Amino acid sequence: QISDISPLSNLTSLTGLDLDGNQISDISPLSNLTNLTRLGLLENQISDISPLSNLTGLTRLDLGGNQISDISPLSNLTGLTELWLDGNQISDITPLVENIGLGTGDEVWLEDNNLNLSEGSEDMENIRALEDRGVEVYY
Repeated sequence: QISDISPLSNLTSLTGLDLDGNQISDISPLSNLTNLTRLGLLENQISDISPLSNLTGLTRLDLGGNQISDISPLSNLTGLTELWLDGNQISDITPLVENIGLGTGDEVWLEDNNLNLSEGSEDMENIRALEDRGVEVYY
């Protein structure tokens, strides 16, 4: 298992990267990898995803099984078609609604978070708003 990914910071031509199942907490070395379209970070120790905010080419992003609560950096990633956020500490999915690129045929996984799934809650209203745009939301 690896925890230090700083050697990857210069691999700017990479289009796909799978780092699932490691002990990574600092993903700042990924911030320059702007050619990435697929990124797997499942089952790590990530809480801060702000380094991903300028990776606008991402179409597939797996952040399942981490310690993420703030997903606001994802509002810019308008190319996303598959987004795994299951098994985190997310309590506000407004940034997904603000992501104008999420629409018909896109998929978002939100199971096992701190969402209020009762009818009429802000979280359920946001899920419905995504579904109304054609997003398949799993929660």
